[in-house]
Amino acid sequence: MRRIGSLYMALTLILSLAACGSTEEGTSGSESSVSVSGQETPASGSTEDAESDTDTAETAEETAAAGDTEESSQDSRILVAYYSWADNAILAEDVDAVASPSVIPPGNVQQLAGWVQEATGGDLFSIQVTDPYPSDWDACLERANQERGNDARPELAANVENMDQYDVVFLGYPNWWYGVPMALLSFLEQNDLSGKEVYLFCSHGTGGLANSVSLITEAAPGAVISDNIFDCYEEDASSSQENIQNWVAELGYTDMDDTETEADDMARQIAVQFGDNTVIYELNDSTAADSLYTQLPLTVEVEDYSTNEKIFYPPQELDTGDAPTAQSEAGTLAYYAPWGDVVMFYDAYSPNASLYELGQVVSGGELVGQMTGTVTIDIAE
Repeated sequence: MRRIGSLYMALTLILSLAACGSTEEGTSGSESSVSVSGQETPASGSTEDAESDTDTAETAEETAAAGDTEESSQDSRILVAYYSWADNAILAEDVDAVASPSVIPPGNVQQLAGWVQEATGGDLFSIQVTDPYPSDWDACLERANQERGNDARPELAANVENMDQYDVVFLGYPNWWYGVPMALLSFLEQNDLSGKEVYLFCSHGTGGLANSVSLITEAAPGAVISDNIFDCYEEDASSSQENIQNWVAELGYTDMDDTETEADDMARQIAVQFGDNTVIYELNDSTAADSLYTQLPLTVEVEDYSTNEKIFYPPQELDTGDAPTAQSEAGTLAYYAPWGDVVMFYDAYSPNASLYELGQVVSGGELVGQMTGTVTIDIAE
C-alpha cells in the first residue's frame, strides 16, 4: 500500500486522557500520515509557554506549507484517526510526571493508533486543536469539563484532505468525562463519514466506554459504526500491541506485509503456568531475553519478594550486555543482575541501574500476584 507523504503536526504535543486519568501513547517507527488541510497556528495554552508556542507556531506554518504541496496516496482506503492529549498539550517545564503521566510519552491512544496503522498499513491522522490544553492534569480536566458543559466544538488545526478516498476509518480516543473529548465531535462534524465503516478503539479509566459510543453515533449519523470495539484500561495500554493487532486481524484488515512480523512476535512469547493459570510475557530483543529463552522449558520455584514482585532463579545467568534498564511499570519481566533472579512485577517499582527489562506481560497480568510454589515456563503456543 503506497504511503502518502508524512506530515506530523508541528505541535509535538503529548498524550490522551481517560475518564478519570488515562495514561496515553507515543508512537515510533515508520508511519503513513494523511495529508491535511486548513492548518492553523496553535494558540498558547498559558503565558508561561508563550515563548515555546512561538517556536512551535513557526514550525506549524512550515509543516502546513509542506502539507499543501504533498500529494496524498490514492491507493490507501483506510484512515486511522485519533485524538490524544499528548498531541494537544504544551508540555510545561515543571510538569509532574507522577501527577500527569498521560502527558509524558509514550501515551495510550497515540500508541494504540500506531499499532493499528502498523497492522493495517492505513494513513495516520492526529486530531489536534488550535488552542492546546494545559499539561497539568487538573487544569486540563477543568477545561474539558467546561467544554462538555457548554457543548463546545474546539477549533481544529487541520482536517483530512480527500476524505472521499477512505471507506474504512479506525477512530481512537480517550474517555474524557464519561464521554469523548469535544474536539473529537468537531472532527466528526467537519469530516463526512457517511457510508464508511468505522471501528472504534478507546483507552479509559474506571469509566469504561461510558457514553462515548452514543455521542460518536450521534455526531456521525451516516457512518456504519461497528459494535466490535477495542477498549483497554489505561494501565494495560502499553502492553496491548498484540491484543489490538489481533482485533484488527479479526476484523479482516491486517496488512499482509505485517503477517510475518506478527508471527515472529508470537515466537518470542513465553508462558508461565501455575495450576490452571497462565501468564504470557512478550520478550524484547535483548541478549538477556535470548539467554532466558534458550533455557526453556523450566520448572522453578517462585518466591515472594517485597509487596510487588515474584522472583525465580534461572539455572544460568543472563547476559545483560545490551539489555535496557527496567522502568517501573507493573507487568514488567526483569532480571536483577547482582542476585541473578528473574523478577515478575505486579505493581509499580523503583528503577535500578542493575535491573534489566526482559519483556512485558501481554495477558494474565492480574494473576501474577497470586503466583506461588512450583511454576513451569515454556515457549507460548
